[in-house]
This record gives sequence, structure tokens and C-alpha cells, in this order.
Amino acid sequence: MAKKTEVKMIEVPEICPQVATVTIVGDSDLVLNKMNDVTVRELTDIRKDKAKSLDKPNLWEEIITSIHWRDGKPTEFSEESLERALKENAPCISAFGFKKQLNKAVVRNKIDTYSTAFDANVNIVSYKGSGLIPIKFAEHFIDERLMQPKKGKPVLQRINRFSGWSATFDISYMENVFSLSSILNIINLTGFGIGIQSGTSSGFGRFHVDAVK
Repeated sequence: MAKKTEVKMIEVPEICPQVATVTIVGDSDLVLNKMNDVTVRELTDIRKDKAKSLDKPNLWEEIITSIHWRDGKPTEFSEESLERALKENAPCISAFGFKKQLNKAVVRNKIDTYSTAFDANVNIVSYKGSGLIPIKFAEHFIDERLMQPKKGKPVLQRINRFSGWSATFDISYMENVFSLSSILNIINLTGFGIGIQSGTSSGFGRFHVDAVK
């Protein structure tokens, strides 16, 4: 006689994430510096074995497209269009990059051996699903730095730096795994010892939690 197989039912509880709105305020200037469109085109042309363009790169395209923009990047590249975008659009930090830094803080501060549990149970909600978090700021600066690549001559790089900045975003989280107070502590630990975006090794992008709703 065939042995009867027992079927074990597994009950999965309903997921009921909590949501909170968090505002962080900068303790040091924020540097936004993603790969700009001019560099992307140059690298793409090299891969396709295209001859290097002899046209002088548009300085303002380099500066403007090295920032993520809330309403999409401008289509015109000039000093005036940058000023207009800073007033009418909004520079953004990467929600993915921010979450990555939070995960790093979990491990560095020995909250957990790995960031797997935190990563699975806490989400940063980006602006309209864009993957971005808009910032507000008091002043914008363009810094010039001479960078030495691994090969070739030094390159003059222009960096967007923001002072007096803040950002407001939502977090969704599983309260039975991480309490809101624990998450806020992790955000503050990230702001104090790690920072966000570019230049963190030089002390840029430091922040603290200012308000929670």
C-alpha cells in the first residue's frame, strides 16, 4: 500500500508596511556629480571605433547633465538654462544610492552582520517612481578640480556643489522587523559617518534627520 503523503500548509501573514515622511538636512555641502552626457558620448564613440570629434565640448552641457533632474534634464545648455533649471526644476539625489549608503551603515556600525534584512524590509520611496529624491538648497557652486586619470593627461572637472540643502522623502518599512526609531537611527548614522552622493570621502554629503511625520 502506498504511503500517504502529508501536506503541510504554510500560512504567510499579510504584508502591512508602515509609511513615514522623513526630512534630512545637510551638515556639510552636497556634491552631485554623475557621468555627464558629453563623457557618455565620448566613451560610446570609443567603443564603436568612431573618430574622436574635434568639436569643443559644451561646458554647460557637461555641468547640467552631471545632475539628475526632477522634471528631466534641460534640452538647452547655457548658463541661463542652468539658472532657470535650478529655480524651476530641482536637482536630485539617487534613491538607489541613498539606500546603498544606509545598507552600508547597517554593517559598518555592527547593527547586523549583513544588510540583507534591512534591504528587504525598508524601502526609500522615490519621487513619482523616478528613482530620484529632489533637494532644496540655499546656494549652488561650480567647483573646478584637476583630476588625474589612470591614463592620459590631467582633466579639468567641474563639480556641482550645494550648500544649505535638505530633502524630504517617504520610507516604507515592516515594523515587525525594524522599528521607525531604529530606521531613523540608521539614517542618522549614515549622515554622521558616511554621507551621500559624491565626495563623501572628503566629508561632503553629511546630514541628520530634521523632521518625521
